[in-house]
Amino acid sequence: MAVNVVAIILAGGKGTRLKELTIHRPKPAISFAGKYRLIDFVLSNCTNSGIEQVGVLTQYEPLELISYIGEGSSWDLDVHGASVTVMGPYTSRDYGFLWQGGTAEAVIMNMPFIEQYDPDYLLVLSADHIYKMDYRKLIDYHIEKQAELTISTIRVPKEDTSRFGMLKVNDQNRIIEFEEKPKETDSQLASMGIYVFNWKKFKEEIVHKYYKHLYEGVDFAQDVIPHFIEADSAVYAYEYEGYWRDVGTVESYWKAHMDLLGTQDELQLHDYSWPIFSKTPNLPPHHILQGAKVKNAWVNEGCMIFGEVYNSIVAHRCVIEKGAVVEDSVILTSAFIEHDCYIKYAIIGDEVVIPAHTELIGREDEILLVTHDNLEEILETQSRGD
Repeated sequence: MAVNVVAIILAGGKGTRLKELTIHRPKPAISFAGKYRLIDFVLSNCTNSGIEQVGVLTQYEPLELISYIGEGSSWDLDVHGASVTVMGPYTSRDYGFLWQGGTAEAVIMNMPFIEQYDPDYLLVLSADHIYKMDYRKLIDYHIEKQAELTISTIRVPKEDTSRFGMLKVNDQNRIIEFEEKPKETDSQLASMGIYVFNWKKFKEEIVHKYYKHLYEGVDFAQDVIPHFIEADSAVYAYEYEGYWRDVGTVESYWKAHMDLLGTQDELQLHDYSWPIFSKTPNLPPHHILQGAKVKNAWVNEGCMIFGEVYNSIVAHRCVIEKGAVVEDSVILTSAFIEHDCYIKYAIIGDEVVIPAHTELIGREDEILLVTHDNLEEILETQSRGD
């Protein structure tokens, strides 16, 4: 990019509403479409947008993300001056061990990483959303508006407003009100958790104000954004109109997969002009065997399908035996569905083996999640007919 930008990706979330999916890994590391990790989307957006200096802030169960990202070669973030650096909590002479209690706190603690590049702009990103965005357009808008903070926004249904930071703007798109996860609001303009700051302004207004209060959990939504608005700083909304999904719950995670199978695929993973890069194993092509039936499904590499798969996503290295039927479901990596099973409205976790003749049926509004951590309990419930 022509302007000097450092991107910071917040990747330390637990993702507790995803239940057993995130017991042993951070939310940004869970898979999507059987091929990607959630963090692939934001890393690929950075690469495609020409942003070369990227920091990834981890915290909860960081090992898998650290190993996965490595030097960033899968996203071309290790060539021609580009780099990605993965960082986590650390010990400080002043504070002892610092567990990052808030999103802004995590950025402030890693200020030396940003300062080494002396950027004009700081781009703060979340690692756990599904979307494609050209960040150059966002930054150009920020510059055009002469903004000190720009928040990327999207319109959400009225029933979802309590899940997001909601804001109101004037006729110039300047933000005049912001409220995090309100119980009631007449606005449908939600923050995407994507921010552009003038770096010098951020240091003056935020780092100096909050550096001595790091243990208090300094947060962008709770502290930083209200501070900028109350100080009458130039805070603007950039309205994004593309596909964007917050997959923070089991149901929304399942629904985002079903979006890929719909008649209107808004995400368009097959659009090679904006590729989503990933670090995937080298596997043979999937094998649909004689007698198998597959309709409107994504079946990834290394799979062997003997049974029937309808309107479902099957990750790599899965086996679905003869007589097994999978409908409206997501089957994660290396799962094994034995013969004569019936699975509908379910998510089957990594390396889970579903015994023969098992029925696992959820509902569209209450998806059945089956992992190693709850498999035995679910099978006992099924055997009792509860």
